[in-house]
Amino acid sequence: MISSLKNITSLHVLRTMYFACFHAHLRYGLTLWGGDPKSKSIFRLQKKVIRIIGGIGRHASCRNLFKTLNILPLPCLYISETVCEIKSNMEKMKHNKEIHDHCTRQKSGLHTQFCRTTLFKNNSANMGIKFYNKLPYAIKKLNKMQEFKKRLKFFLMQHTFYSLKEYISS
Repeated sequence: MISSLKNITSLHVLRTMYFACFHAHLRYGLTLWGGDPKSKSIFRLQKKVIRIIGGIGRHASCRNLFKTLNILPLPCLYISETVCEIKSNMEKMKHNKEIHDHCTRQKSGLHTQFCRTTLFKNNSANMGIKFYNKLPYAIKKLNKMQEFKKRLKFFLMQHTFYSLKEYISS
């Protein structure tokens, strides 16, 4: 549908159609399936749609196009959703300083649960804590949820991470 509208409408209308027809489906249940390795195929589909909207070739990088269109890539959407879930449930979370008395660099970070299985290690709660701990302090210290979401989106838009590993290793 977006490719057929490309020749007859403006970029603003195409972007609106993206959010109405594609983005809404993309975000549905994202915290449940976003960390799955099979989500890469959905991310490829998102990049294909972004390339159609931007009018660039199929082999061209669309990292800058995500920034231009102000659209978060799928990995950034997953990071955003899980981190916001952690932030909204902050009173239930334990900090590392509550677990042990050692003076470490990570004492102010949230404590991740010990996991023996990959399934539990990669669930959205544990991944959300890992993502939250990697955020810059200036974002983590924000108390108002609306301001937190706004600054988080700005941070993710600046970096446009293409994978969860890329975010964790940054």
